[in-house]
Amino acid sequence: MEKIANVKDIKRGGSLTFDYKGRTAIFVRTKEDELAAYVAICPHAGGNIEWDEQINKLLCETHLSLFNVKDGSVYKHSSTFELDKGLTKIELKVDQDQNIYAL
Repeated sequence: MEKIANVKDIKRGGSLTFDYKGRTAIFVRTKEDELAAYVAICPHAGGNIEWDEQINKLLCETHLSLFNVKDGSVYKHSSTFELDKGLTKIELKVDQDQNIYAL
């Protein structure tokens, strides 16, 4: 288990990047207070994934495809790639002190 942060340190609608098993990952705390984390590499061309708080979606910087924060699935794509290949989800655990861990 790798500690990411504490819930109180991430505002609602905020995100942060972290290292997960040698790869860049992204953690999101949505405005609805849901927590999610994914490997921050697009399954299409390997572009960086960023959080867009305004539209509540994950965005590939390379080809501007959008992914759902709830499950990492493709929401909208701007190029041809396999639609069933969403983002790689990282399982999370929150302890009694509100520390968030990547499993």
